[in-house]
Amino acid sequence: MEIKTAQFKNRLSHYLRQVKERGETIVVLDRDEPVAMLCPLDVRSASPAPSDWTRKRAVETAAMKKAGLTLVMPSRPAKAIHAKPTPAPDGKTSLHTVDLVRKGRDY
Repeated sequence: MEIKTAQFKNRLSHYLRQVKERGETIVVLDRDEPVAMLCPLDVRSASPAPSDWTRKRAVETAAMKKAGLTLVMPSRPAKAIHAKPTPAPDGKTSLHTVDLVRKGRDY
């Protein structure tokens, strides 16, 4: 959720309740630029709950909104895809083919 600083100041108790009860993260905007993030604390470690991804998402969304665009980003990053090379019928992989084409060159 994104809110402007004046709205945040006027309804601080309401937003604190939302963070506490619902676990919401609130990004505070000053002239449509993100300046602060209110988020639940991890009680066990007393550290902010949102990850770097959450922060990046908030900053990128605000920047696109300022540019007049709508950016839809998932709430969490996609898991990395680790593709394994598929061996050809002769048992060689695509990496062998690249080495063959390069003929020992390093580029």
